Amino acid sequence: MKSALFPAGLLAAISSPAFAEVKAASDTGFNSVHIATVDATPEEIWKRLLTPKDYWNKAHSWSGSTAGFYIDAQANGCFCELIQEADAGSALKTVGSVEHMRVIFAQPGKVLRLQGALGPLQSEAVMGTLTVAMEPAKDNAGTRVIFSYVVGGYMRYKVSEIAPAVDKVLGEQFKSMLLPYAPAATEPPKVDSFKLDIETIEEAVSDEASEVRTANPDEDTSASEPSRAESN
Repeated sequence: MKSALFPAGLLAAISSPAFAEVKAASDTGFNSVHIATVDATPEEIWKRLLTPKDYWNKAHSWSGSTAGFYIDAQANGCFCELIQEADAGSALKTVGSVEHMRVIFAQPGKVLRLQGALGPLQSEAVMGTLTVAMEPAKDNAGTRVIFSYVVGGYMRYKVSEIAPAVDKVLGEQFKSMLLPYAPAATEPPKVDSFKLDIETIEEAVSDEASEVRTANPDEDTSASEPSRAESN
């Protein structure tokens, strides 16, 4: 970014997706949520998500260009930006790089979770976690997509000022990512009705454990559990 702060123009009002707001905020952090349902498959959304150079606003880059943006969609992969300059022959050469976020969870067509402090938050002692989740809408009416960005820690900005700014900027990227697809729902989705992947995972684990117990109702598990004396 050319400045440590969001340029004033970036804080101008932009068109909102179906649902967008700073869902929660405190003195030490906030949660920005954006949800929309579009006429596309989860696979199409996933493919689009992994090409940030095609939808990320160059005003939110450190080099003034998104040509060097990429996402390596695997654990410990990078959402990074190559800083490139033209040499005497007008050929681009990489002269630096910036990590925007680091991938911590990747399940194609379902979830991409990244950690990192975006934009001006990079200079602060905060942790930011962005979950991008997608799932087929009811009756196969498109795909529901969510951006949920949770930020917490010490920052020199006032949360009441920086949270709305980050929310608008993140919303701009969300809208741009989904721009090729027509809206597939007339009613704005309720944020509480969208099940993030961690809830699905917890339910799956619980169901599996229940199935094991049902299949082996008379199994004696005491032998696998350490006694109080052993645990001490």
